[in-house]
Order: sequence, then C-alpha cells, then structure tokens
Amino acid sequence: MRFYYILVFASFFGILFLPAQASENDTGKELDLNSIMTIAEKNSPLLTAIHSDLESLFYRRRQEGKTQNPSVYIDYGQRKAADESGAEYAVQIEQPVYFPGRKELKQLLVDNDSKIKEIQQIEAFNSIRLSSIKFAYRYLVAADKKNHVKERLKRLSLIESYIKARPFFTPQAKTDLFIIETKILALRKHFNDLELGAAKDYESLNLYLRQEFVPNLKIPYFRSGVKFDRKDLEKKAVSQNPSILAAKGELDKARTELRLANLEKYPDYSITSQIGEDKSGVANRFYDFGLKFRIPVWDQFQNKVASAETNMKSKQDRLIYQENLIQTSFNQSFLEYEQSKMNLKLYDLTQLDRIDRDLNFADMEFKRGRIQLISYLELENQLHETHHAVLDAQISHLESLLNLLYITNEKDILGVMGNASQTFEYQPK
Repeated sequence: MRFYYILVFASFFGILFLPAQASENDTGKELDLNSIMTIAEKNSPLLTAIHSDLESLFYRRRQEGKTQNPSVYIDYGQRKAADESGAEYAVQIEQPVYFPGRKELKQLLVDNDSKIKEIQQIEAFNSIRLSSIKFAYRYLVAADKKNHVKERLKRLSLIESYIKARPFFTPQAKTDLFIIETKILALRKHFNDLELGAAKDYESLNLYLRQEFVPNLKIPYFRSGVKFDRKDLEKKAVSQNPSILAAKGELDKARTELRLANLEKYPDYSITSQIGEDKSGVANRFYDFGLKFRIPVWDQFQNKVASAETNMKSKQDRLIYQENLIQTSFNQSFLEYEQSKMNLKLYDLTQLDRIDRDLNFADMEFKRGRIQLISYLELENQLHETHHAVLDAQISHLESLLNLLYITNEKDILGVMGNASQTFEYQPK
C-alpha cells in the first residue's frame, strides 16, 4: 500500500514539472558565429554529396588501374583426313594489354576530375559558412528594425491617446489627430513589411541551421573594420580563388585528354596463345603464340586529336577570362569594403544612444506643449531613418567583408573578423 502511494506521488510530481521542463526545452538556444558555422557544415547535404562524388572517383581510379580480363576460346569438332575421322579440339587464350602509358593517363584523367571536385568541395565549404553568417546578420538586423518600428507604434499610439484626451477638441487638435492616425497606419504597413522580411531572412538562415525553434543569436556588431593590405589580398585572390583554381584544373584535364587522344593512333594489343590436338588421320598436337592488334589504316583519330587541341585552347581562354573577372570583382569588392568602413564610422553605434535620448526629449517636450506635432513627427521620422541607416551600415560592412573573404578563399573567417572592433552591446530585444 505504501508503494502505491509513493508511485502516485511520483507520478503527480512528474506531471507537475513536465510542462516547465518542456517549455524550457522549447526556447531557442544561444548561438555564436562559431556555432552557426559548425551547425551549417554539419547539416549541409551538399557537402555530403560532394564527399560521395570524391569517393566514387576514388573507386573509378582504382578500376582504371585494373588489368583487363583475358578471353578464353574453346573449340571442339570432328575432322576427316586420309579417309580417317577423328576429334579435334583447341583452347585459345587472349590477354588484352594496354598500349604503354594509356592506363596511367586514364588514371591521371580521374585524378584531374578529383582535383576539380576537391576545389568544388572547398568552394561549397566556404560558401556555406559565409552564407550562414550573412543570413544570421540579416535576420538580426531585420529583427532589430522590426522591434524599433514596434516601439515607434507604441510611442505614437500614446501620442494619439494624449491628443484624444484633451479637454477641448479644437480644429487644430482634430487635424493633429488625422496626421497621427495616418502616420500610425503607414507605420503598421511598414511593420508588416519588416516582419515579413525578418521571417524570410530567418527561413534563409534556417536552411543552414535546421533548428526547430528560433535561436538566440549572440553575434557582434562592428565599431570599425579590418585594415587589409590590398596588394597581399589581391595576390591571394588571384592565386586562391576557387573559380581560378577550378579553371586551372579544367586546363590540366584538357592537357591529359590531349595526351590520351594522341595515343589513340597507337592501338592496344593482345597476346594470344593456343593449344590443341587433331586426331584425324595422323594424330598431331599443336601449340602457337602470337600478337594481335589493330592497324590504324582507315582511322588515325586526327579528328579526336584536333577536338582535344581545340578544347585545351578553350580552357586556356576560360582561365584568362576567370583571372580577369576575379581581378575586376576583387577591385570592386575592395572599393565597396573601404566605402562600407567609412559608412560604419559615419553611422557609428553611438548614434543609437543618441536616438533614444532625442526621442525621450521629444516625448517630454511635446507633452508639455513646447513643440508642435509636425516638429515632433519630423524629428521622430529623421531619428527612425538614422536608426535604419546605422543598421544598414552594419549589414553593408558585413556583406562586403564576407564577399572579400569569399573571393580570396579565406578559411580562417573568425580569425579575420576577430581583427575588427566589435561589440555585443546592441542586440535586438
């Protein structure tokens, strides 16, 4: 009986605390930049697919290195010679042999494909990490803008209530009410747009995170950018950019294909051997050994060689094009980054504190009747635009920085970002 009461009490205790535990698990966990990148890499099916492609190429290379299987021909029949019949049988073995160097070139061709796939893996790896950071910042900024407009709506709603509560509803007060109501209507539309934008940014972020609940993002805002040496960064862009590396890999593959095409005129051959016995007439046994190969009389594969030469010329031109394209992209990205640093300094984070102080001042003075509604709304609108400009400067700087890191194929992303002056002070509520 005592055990029954204990069981009932334990069940009641578990039911009592179960909702609290569930609600605690429902809250999103805190994620910093390192956690975001780690989760994005772990959840990416693209990286898994490329890894499978590399594994497939590994087995393909091993297959290209295998010796060809021999052919066996068995013959049996009856033969009549000198009015005597008898059995005849023979066994023939044929072993195909690659022309020297062909098997190695086929393996080298697979190695070229593997090299290109490895470059694609590096590009996908960096793209996933950088994209996850970019969308994390976009969501953070979008949520911050949305919360700011939400506070604006609360503030203007209080002003609306204040105007309605005036004892004498004059034509001026009625006009002020119309103005404030129109302003609130426009802000609600603006809030809905920002809410939609924040939701879409979160969906883009969750493509990489695959989280069931919205996480708390512990990621920094920037006070100043990183100072790069342009020449060193430019050299790194030209030598390490994935597009250029992939173009070089395609050119190496084209060279291998040309070498392989030049070998086509030299055919593979086969070593043949035969043993048999003829029991018709005078019985005799025989054994022979020979060499079998194609004679390149009608087709010397000139067209295949010409095609491979043209393809190699195409890959050379594509490499030059990629180098010019990356050079131009780097110059543009570096200019954008330097401009974003200037805007970051112009719309620095201290502006957010000033906005709060100015808004509180305007609220107090309007309620005291010292400033008119038009002046109040104009100031409030200017401060709102400044708030958005500060956040836009943050996201513009971050995206231009990430673009530079992508062009230069930088792997130490957190190390580079750590060289910038950062702050965790301003986070969306």
